[in-house]
Amino acid sequence: MKTQKCKNCAHYSPYYKKWSASFGMLNHGYCAKHKKPQTQRKTCDKFKSGEQIEQRREERLLKCLEQSLDSINEIAQILKEKYYN
Repeated sequence: MKTQKCKNCAHYSPYYKKWSASFGMLNHGYCAKHKKPQTQRKTCDKFKSGEQIEQRREERLLKCLEQSLDSINEIAQILKEKYYN
């Protein structure tokens, strides 16, 4: 189980800054429960674990990946049929 810090909370959204070629996460963000900026190291009584959100996100990503694999296999089958006929 992760420690109860804002960066692991489901209500916390980190801020990002655009660098020259990419984005970088800053050490502070926004708390949706308190409706104000928070540093990622703080903790509060409204902590809610973000692990469930991460698990659901992972499940959605795996499902999309499986659908993509099926599509690629279907395209490969069509190309094989066209090539051999």
